Amino acid sequence: MKQYFYSLVILLISFSAVKAQKTITLADDSVKLGSRYFPGFWLSIPEIKPDALKASWIKAIEKGTKSKVRIENNEMTIFGAIIPDICDGSMNIVSKTIDYDSLTQLFVSVETTRDNFITRNSSEFDNLSKFLKKFGKDQYIKVAKDQLSAEEAKLSSLEKDLKSTRKNISKYEKGIQSSNVRISQQNDKIKSADKELEILQIKIDSASTLLSTLSDKEARKTKQSELKDLQKKKKNLLKDINSAENSISKANISIQDYKKNIELHGATQKELGDKIIEQKQSIAWFQQKLKTIEAY
Repeated sequence: MKQYFYSLVILLISFSAVKAQKTITLADDSVKLGSRYFPGFWLSIPEIKPDALKASWIKAIEKGTKSKVRIENNEMTIFGAIIPDICDGSMNIVSKTIDYDSLTQLFVSVETTRDNFITRNSSEFDNLSKFLKKFGKDQYIKVAKDQLSAEEAKLSSLEKDLKSTRKNISKYEKGIQSSNVRISQQNDKIKSADKELEILQIKIDSASTLLSTLSDKEARKTKQSELKDLQKKKKNLLKDINSAENSISKANISIQDYKKNIELHGATQKELGDKIIEQKQSIAWFQQKLKTIEAY
């Protein structure tokens, strides 16, 4: 119940944070580039890196034309750009980026004819506004998708670790079962050997007593040989018992080690389980964030 309440609180906070996140904005301004002032617009895109924004912007304004963007002192200039979504014919575009902690701003100035720039009062303003906002939205969606993908990769890694941990626990549990079977088998061997040893000892005692009463040389020689064989069997039985006891000792040590490993992996399993719950909540946050951006 506590875990459910905790998860609900986290999700509510996450969704509130998504609603409070910064949005894409467009504001007009006049910026001095070189020795001239250029009327244009600042497009603010949250979270995107300047280099990624520049690369995407250059690709967008070079599309449909053989003209190439010239870059100098963080200023980007293209002559003869063709973007039908903004206006018919070619245009000149001057732009630059400014990096802030939580967003990057892109300044865009569009010149349709000599000294004729698109401003808020221009007939092309609506088209430029839609073009820039769509561009900004596409970039922000790309950022959010990359973030979501990274979080999903984290979850996949955690689930892989959890699977490996559970596999190890299962291996240790099987190891305990195998060790217990070995202990049972060796105990049976010891019991069987003890019984055989008890009978063998009676035979040895009987042969020793009989040997002490024999005076015939050949008879004594035969009984001595028989006694020697009995003692050899006894020695082998004692060796088998000792081997079985050592095997039991090793099995008990293995069981102790397996139990320690199960305890350690059990703690790891719980920790991974908690992390997976948190990671799923994080993914839900980023999924909601992506939906919010897509709805702009």
